[in-house]
Amino acid sequence: MYVLELSQDDHKIELGIFNSISDGRGFISQIAAYSCDEEDDELYEYLCPDKLPDYFEINFNGNIVPITRFMFFEKTRIEIFWKEMPVLSAQGTGMVEGTTKVDAYIIDNKDVKEYILRREKTYRIIKQHLEEQGFKVERQYLGSEDGEAIMVCKDNGDWQLICHLDPYICEDPDIIKTIDEIISDLI
Repeated sequence: MYVLELSQDDHKIELGIFNSISDGRGFISQIAAYSCDEEDDELYEYLCPDKLPDYFEINFNGNIVPITRFMFFEKTRIEIFWKEMPVLSAQGTGMVEGTTKVDAYIIDNKDVKEYILRREKTYRIIKQHLEEQGFKVERQYLGSEDGEAIMVCKDNGDWQLICHLDPYICEDPDIIKTIDEIISDLI
C-alpha cells in the first residue's frame, strides 16, 4: 500500500492510501495543477499552487475527496511523495520492507537493530575514552537536522561538538584514533 503525501516546506497532508502508485497517480492527476517531470531517470511529481482551484472534488472509485488551494499557504511547489506502508493485517513473513528514521538518518528496517546496537556501543566507547582524559561528555541535538552529537567540556566550561552519532562514525574501525585527532584539533 502507498500513502499519497503532499508536502510544501514543513506542511504535510496525507490524502489517501492506494494499492499501487499507478492507482494514486490516477487519483492525483485529476487535478489540473498536477505536473510530472523526469529528472535523471526519476519522476518528480508536484502540484503548482497557482493552478489549484478554490475548490475541486476528486472522484475516485466512488470516493469524493475535496481539494482547495486554501490547504496550502505558500506559492512554492507542492511536492508529491509516495510512502510505501506494510499491510500489517495480512500474515507477515518477518521483517517488514522499508526504512526507519533513527534520529536524522534513514536506516533499512533489516539493519535497524544492528545499527542501534553499534551506535550505542560507539557512544559508550567514545564516552569512556573521553572521560578517562578528564572530559565531561554529553549527548545533545537529538532530532536536529544533523542528528545527535557528542559534546565535551574540559575545565573552562565551554562545550564543544566532537562528532555526530551518524552512520559513518559508527562504522569507523579506529574510532579512538579519530576521536583523538578531533580532540587534538580542538585543543
